Amino acid sequence: MDNLQHTMSAVQSPNAPPSPNRRPASRSHQPPKSPNVARFRKPYTDSSAEEISSTSGSEQDYDYQTDFTTPASSDANPDDMPDEVEDFRDIEYPQLKGKTYLDHGGTTLYAKSLIEDFSADMIGNLYGNPHSASTPSALAGHRVDSIRERALRFFNADPEEFDLVFVANATAAIKMVIDCFKDHAAASNTPVWYGYHRDAHTSLVGIRESTKMHRCFTSDEEVDIWINSGGLGGPRARQLGLFAYPGQSNMTGRRLPLNWPGRIRRSFHKAATYTLLDAAALASTAPLDLSDPTTAPDFVALSFYKIFGFPNIGALIVRKDSQHVLQNRRYFGGGTVDMIISINDTWHAKKDTSIHERLEDGTLPFHSIFALDHAMNVHERLYGPNPMKFISMHTSQLGKQLYDGLSGMKHANGMPVCRIYKDENAVYGDPTVQGSTIAMNIQLADGTLVGFEEVEEAADERNIYIRSGSLCNPGGVATYLEWSPAEMKAAYAAGHRCSNPTQIMLGKATGVVRASLGAMSTAADVQNFLKFIQEVYVGKVHKLLPAQTTPYGQTAPLSPPASPGIKTQGPPPPLNIPHALHVPSNPQRSGSLTPGTASAYSDHSPWDHTNPPPHHATALPKSQPATLSDYEKPLPSPSPAPPFNPADYVKLRKPWEEEFRRQREQNQQLAAATTEIKVRELEDHSLYSSSRNNQPSVKARKFGRSVVNLLRTKSHFVEQQPYQQQAAVPPPPG
Repeated sequence: MDNLQHTMSAVQSPNAPPSPNRRPASRSHQPPKSPNVARFRKPYTDSSAEEISSTSGSEQDYDYQTDFTTPASSDANPDDMPDEVEDFRDIEYPQLKGKTYLDHGGTTLYAKSLIEDFSADMIGNLYGNPHSASTPSALAGHRVDSIRERALRFFNADPEEFDLVFVANATAAIKMVIDCFKDHAAASNTPVWYGYHRDAHTSLVGIRESTKMHRCFTSDEEVDIWINSGGLGGPRARQLGLFAYPGQSNMTGRRLPLNWPGRIRRSFHKAATYTLLDAAALASTAPLDLSDPTTAPDFVALSFYKIFGFPNIGALIVRKDSQHVLQNRRYFGGGTVDMIISINDTWHAKKDTSIHERLEDGTLPFHSIFALDHAMNVHERLYGPNPMKFISMHTSQLGKQLYDGLSGMKHANGMPVCRIYKDENAVYGDPTVQGSTIAMNIQLADGTLVGFEEVEEAADERNIYIRSGSLCNPGGVATYLEWSPAEMKAAYAAGHRCSNPTQIMLGKATGVVRASLGAMSTAADVQNFLKFIQEVYVGKVHKLLPAQTTPYGQTAPLSPPASPGIKTQGPPPPLNIPHALHVPSNPQRSGSLTPGTASAYSDHSPWDHTNPPPHHATALPKSQPATLSDYEKPLPSPSPAPPFNPADYVKLRKPWEEEFRRQREQNQQLAAATTEIKVRELEDHSLYSSSRNNQPSVKARKFGRSVVNLLRTKSHFVEQQPYQQQAAVPPPPG
């Protein structure tokens, strides 16, 4: 028996009979019988590793039936597609029972049958380290190679034209590209120029710190002008260029043109310029088509958990015609070299058979790669033979429903409830230009903004899960929330941090609320979120808080507010902090507002003295404080600790969060005044600096008058002008 045949016979089948309840595939609609009818996948019997990695899932034993259990016909009605998800959602995604999950932009959810299939595979088969030569190891290595090729074909990428490098996530893929570029530039004595788009994720923006020449493109039109001009304002002769942009904004969900890589490849002849596409957000709900290598990006970074929910791995897809710029990476890890001399010499020989063998350091997460195989199986079984096309249409329809509902929601005085941030050319319902993601802020009837964290907390109490903050998208925040560089620096100096934000400064939000839909989202999820916004925020106004005298920069003491009409002498009483071992009873809540929301919003106008708003209690739940004598008493006999209950943790956490939020709101007025002073100081300093040094560099003068004018407005080299002057400068002529 040769080695390959011996390897193929290594997959053992557990002695388990097939499910007796398996029904033949049918195109007729049959609702599921119960939430526990899904069975484990049929054990592998007389199958090779290649058969394991290429199975479509059509032979699996499941007792429920959907239109996508078997391949869908090409004439399937798109209007019926969203209804199909509801047929299998309760069975395949039981973790969503009674919950509304709208953070698919962070990660989508994994199907129950995916975990079952993967578990059965791990239990029924023996796999070893792919770097070893044993039969289980050879089997693992063969499966990894087969899944690598299948993953390429999932994106319509020909393995003859593309290679796939397994990495931890999309950020790791991006970092690998710039690390290789730096080493290639050092080896060829070629400086690197880097350009990135305004909508780039923080991971793309961070590349600029590894280069001395970089430029941020502030609009699609600016990129088009740059391409049409043949790279004017970009890399020059004897320089190495890299242009990176996201396929979809992770903040607003707008989808950027995918024809830029091909246009750059055809138009740029003076300097080699490569393209890096961040497809992490795009590939989660849209098909990524790499069938044409002449128009495809040179490098594509993505995360598989955003597509399938599991496993937590990513990939860097490399166009083979461009792989030479990645081959000069200086670092090498285990498995990437053929020979190393470490004593009395420093010679080594790298592998040269493929780019993934040079870049995949150490042992791959091969078990996670096997899970990727099952994830693709389940995706095709649930969502059809072309799953991403179905998911794109499905989420696009739901995204339009959500956008129409939010944009049409208004207060009684006509004030919109939601400030939705979108590109003027983006159209919800058209998957070519817009994904199923909505970024917004909530405003009350009097125009007051509601903190984005408050909205997330209020939704969380109703089992609605969304995302809030700056979303690791600094360009989007600066553009849509209208923050100038001077204002952002002033906000930072005033204490604002992305990880610990001041939600509203200078009358502007520092972050957004994001709702993003996924493959298993339904119309009921959309309606639940719309109902939440309607009940909690429509018709509410901000309840004015008393003026504070606490100096800005100091934290006001945490103390319960005094009762109305009662004057206190001396310092306020200390905050009544429950004992650490005491779990306060949950007070009865009334009304539709959360405790934090009820104390800040009222149905009555703050200036209406004839009908004053009702008083809402904001103090923490009362409890008996512990005394020293309590610790002197003999302890009772120990009892087994109760199991951890997340609900108890939430009950303890919420009163504290409400009190901190109340104190933070009371300091916002002083924070805004101090921040305005800092903004003026920074702007004055910027004016003084620019007036003293307004001459272009020697290199810019040599490059020509036209390039100097372009660089003064767009490039990184010139001293930064004040925000007001930049807004008045027209774009360079095309």
